Amino acid sequence: MRKLLIVFLTALLAAGCARPKEAEETPAEDVQQETANDPDLSRAQGLLEGMDNHAKLEQLLVLSIQTYNGEPFTSMNEEAASFFDSHAFGGFILFSSNVGSISDAAVLTDDLQRHTLTDNRIPMLIAMDQEGGNLTRISHGTITPGNMALGASGNAALAKASASILGNELSAIGVNTDFAPDADINNEPANPVIGLRSFSDDPALTSTMVAAYIQGLDEAGIVACAKHFPGHGNTTTDSHTGLPVVNSTKEELETMELVPFHKAVEQSVDMIMSAHICFPQIEKDTYISKLDSSKITLPSTLSDELIQGILRQELGYNGVVITDSLLMDAVSEHFDPIDAAVLALNAGVDMLLMPVRIEDAGGFAQVDQYLSALEEKIGSDIPQERLDEAVTRVLRMKSHNGILEVTPSEDIEARKTNAVEMVGRIENHESERAIADQCITVLRNENDLLPFTGAGTIVFAAPQGSQMNAMQKGMEQLLGEIDLVASPVYINYRYGQNLNDVLNAVPGASLVVISSWLDNMSQFDPSESIMIPSVQQVIDSCHTSGIPCIVISSGLPYDLSCYDNADALLAVYNPRGLPMDDEGNPTDSCSPNLPAAIDIIFGYAKPSAVLPVNVPKVEGTGFTEAIAYPRGSGLTIK
Repeated sequence: MRKLLIVFLTALLAAGCARPKEAEETPAEDVQQETANDPDLSRAQGLLEGMDNHAKLEQLLVLSIQTYNGEPFTSMNEEAASFFDSHAFGGFILFSSNVGSISDAAVLTDDLQRHTLTDNRIPMLIAMDQEGGNLTRISHGTITPGNMALGASGNAALAKASASILGNELSAIGVNTDFAPDADINNEPANPVIGLRSFSDDPALTSTMVAAYIQGLDEAGIVACAKHFPGHGNTTTDSHTGLPVVNSTKEELETMELVPFHKAVEQSVDMIMSAHICFPQIEKDTYISKLDSSKITLPSTLSDELIQGILRQELGYNGVVITDSLLMDAVSEHFDPIDAAVLALNAGVDMLLMPVRIEDAGGFAQVDQYLSALEEKIGSDIPQERLDEAVTRVLRMKSHNGILEVTPSEDIEARKTNAVEMVGRIENHESERAIADQCITVLRNENDLLPFTGAGTIVFAAPQGSQMNAMQKGMEQLLGEIDLVASPVYINYRYGQNLNDVLNAVPGASLVVISSWLDNMSQFDPSESIMIPSVQQVIDSCHTSGIPCIVISSGLPYDLSCYDNADALLAVYNPRGLPMDDEGNPTDSCSPNLPAAIDIIFGYAKPSAVLPVNVPKVEGTGFTEAIAYPRGSGLTIK
């Protein structure tokens, strides 16, 4: 049976990213030759031979400890050390709460591997969701403009460069896996969870950027993971808090959502993450929800039609498939955790992300109980061949990416020093600024207002303090580089609560620059948010006083149509600013997008980016079918 299993796995895995063949189509001598030509597969099979089922199951789990006993888990403690001393899990994912400082993070990743490697066990994937832009876990490092901003540039080289910067900084602190790029197509403007994380609502542009991003991470030595298969961009429900349902047919997915995943497979991406989304037109199997006893369609993560049928067989993907977090409400509220694991593994998934919540020592006990319960399912509910197939994929990926060679640091002080020097270094921020300057879209420029070369008082208004700080930083660096006589005034208008300060400053200004931040659909409702009416009021006040007004759409660009009477209109696609403490000291790095808008406004850089998404017109509190600014819109300035 063991020899037959090895032949089966070899036929499946040695094909790389080509469409898998039926095992009987490959003669035994060809299988042996393919294995000989794939040392990573041979190594994985050798390791598999020495593992019992418990050890195999450990390799399929990616754990997380965000807080421990109510405190951020930023360093190894005795209970955690003892737990990892006796286990060898497939991976561990870090969040912002795990990064107390850069040097602390470098020590934590080293300790995680050090204890995992007790008795010469297998090193872990150490992962992060470091997408850049508005989803950046290492807030002290280089932020980069973010995916939709990169999509606006239309320049794949910039996506590759951004991924390389992030990848090198991840590597410096001991992270070897990035759950990026986001391959979702944001074809639903009201999407509550993807939005700026998507490169575009165009499948071709998204595919190009996804491929470049994978290349950048690969060249930095980081395992890339395209997500969220088969696509999370067409939802109005956040799978963190609910179970989305998309009624697209398979044919519709093939022309839209699946296109970037085809490209990721062609790019030989090491890993693909599944989405917790129901596709009832494709998957017909159902489950009785533990939440309300309703009958629900199996979501993609648990669907053999989507994972095994479409991703494995039709797209020909033979790399590692990992679930999105199994603690998200889309799964955890409806499915028994062991049922979910069994369904996922039988659907063709290889790794289970965050299957158990660990917040104290009791969480470690729950992990052991989870493993024991799964082990009882092997041979009955989970075929032995399926388990071995999944583990072989994981081990092969680790071998291919050099993770099996990971060893604890011999000089932890040198490791800490290197991490601090590499993360957020000056060269990276300089590159980040150059990239961001090519990601800003100008939609309006009435009377050739841009570039602005006038003098006098310039009022900068932002909806929150961190954005105001970013504008100030952008202006301060610019005043040292160009000949501009200006007296800047910076106002936090607090989403409209502090609007009078802006209105009172208008009559004495020569220019007003105000930013808007669309984060969710509720902001179109004046009863929920007064920000958009406040910006409109500032525009009107400027025009009454004969003062030009520039509006910066800093978040989702779907608020652009609300400001058609602005003298100039820019989109920057990243609302992050520069957080500071009460004493005015920066607590995180500054996002480059708002400073890049300042570069464009005052002529330091020329705008070249275009809208990467269609911007619909807004009527009342929602979108209409009409398009206010079509994808590809954007002005250039000589």
